[in-house]
Amino acid sequence: MQALRNARGNLSRLFADRASASIEERNYRNLMLSGAWFGPVDGGIFNFLPVFLARLGASPSLVSLLTSGPSLIGIVTYLPGGAYVERQPDLIRVLVRAVFLSRIFYPLIALAPLFVPRDALPAAIVAFWILQSLPAAIHIPAFAAMIQRAIPAERRSRFNGTRWGLMSLISGATIALFGLLLDRTAFPLGYQIVFMVSFVASMLNMYYFGRVQLLPEARPAELSRTARPGAAERPGLLAQLRGFLRSFADHPPFMRFNTASFLFRVALMMPAGLFSIYWVRALQANDAWIGLRGTAGYAALVLGYWLWGRVATRTGHRGVLLMCGAGTAFYPIMTALAPSVEWLLPAAALWGLTISGVDIGLFDMMLISSPAGRLPSFAAMANMLNNVALAIGPLLGAGLAGLIGIREALLVIGGLQLVATAGFLLLPGPEEEKAMAH
Repeated sequence: MQALRNARGNLSRLFADRASASIEERNYRNLMLSGAWFGPVDGGIFNFLPVFLARLGASPSLVSLLTSGPSLIGIVTYLPGGAYVERQPDLIRVLVRAVFLSRIFYPLIALAPLFVPRDALPAAIVAFWILQSLPAAIHIPAFAAMIQRAIPAERRSRFNGTRWGLMSLISGATIALFGLLLDRTAFPLGYQIVFMVSFVASMLNMYYFGRVQLLPEARPAELSRTARPGAAERPGLLAQLRGFLRSFADHPPFMRFNTASFLFRVALMMPAGLFSIYWVRALQANDAWIGLRGTAGYAALVLGYWLWGRVATRTGHRGVLLMCGAGTAFYPIMTALAPSVEWLLPAAALWGLTISGVDIGLFDMMLISSPAGRLPSFAAMANMLNNVALAIGPLLGAGLAGLIGIREALLVIGGLQLVATAGFLLLPGPEEEKAMAH
């Protein structure tokens, strides 16, 4: 009788393992397809919206709000957004709804020339773009939690490298196709078509998100709806906030990760507003050369995502981050030392090959350093700090350029990025990483 029960148990486990493997393969396929459909979004509205604003006569400060506006919004919304996601039982439903609320602004931007006066159009478009960033406080933590539960840790680095490489390949192709379309279409109709195509692609991206199936997750007792205290027992708002923030401080791996990544991201973002000015004013680059430079960067991204995803799986993420972080420091240095516009191509290739490893390493290390069952809130905190770096880094770079000049600032910033890379030594080595991942 006992042997029969053991055989039945073994058979049940076998079918459960096969079902789990089948779910993982479907998730892998659906997430790859969702990434493929994000390519036209990145190659469309993400790349051409600033160009559209420039052609409308928007001021540099207004165009900069496309980046700084959402970053400032993210600083105050990511923590409550992550806490909200953490309490939701249906992660996929929350993710899809938040993505839809964000993408619905794409057709509003495309159709804005039809109902907004021309002189008010740039400000209206920037306002729409800032508003579309509000749901990101929910869908970005939800996406991180979904990846953690949908893809096993041992496959995650290779998966992310392949998915982001596919996205980069399609983004690079669609940038070229959209550019040809815009050259042959009346203004602003061409941009309206590009933005509507981006919206359709974003809906297909969202559709494949909705097909992901997550295995049940053990949730901490304090997050269970049945374990909530009654009104008389609930602590005050300040006590709740202190307890919420203490949960991050009480997890040293997460604090080490954010210390290293924050310092690096600030240095990485410092030259963000300087490159295009240097290309045009110092190197006299025309639009054709700037476009060719972008193609070289995207081609290297595809190779880098494929390469570093496999390297990280074998050797761990700390080594990848140290190598690639140091490599990114030479991008502003190569740009500053370029004797002619042709040298922008190898500089862009270096950027693509190295920033891809940084992307993979930072994303995976964020997942690994967050405790089980708490990823939405921890991802929200990490993204809030990213937005702080995104907001202050370019301001520091612009201030430095104002003091010593753009070329000199790029050289100094490259040195600062190299120094900031040393912070990755705080991250766990391969053996400790494997233990944390499991």
